[in-house]
Amino acid sequence: MAEKKTYEPLDVLLDSSGLRMEVIAERMGISYDVFYRLRKYPNTISAIRLGKMSKVTGVDFLQLMEVVKKFENELDKLKSAS
Repeated sequence: MAEKKTYEPLDVLLDSSGLRMEVIAERMGISYDVFYRLRKYPNTISAIRLGKMSKVTGVDFLQLMEVVKKFENELDKLKSAS
């Protein structure tokens, strides 16, 4: 089975909107490639883009922020383990 390349907790939240990823990207005004990179590295998502993502999907902004924080914490743990 292939390893999932995007950050699953973020994908779960976005999937809960019922919108396809391509539709979310389009409504946010970004290309699917940019959206894919944001899903792969959520720590690169600006607050402005998180706001747009929240508005487009109906997912609470703070929930999205928590996922970004979780991703950053996981990165920190990996760095400190090296």
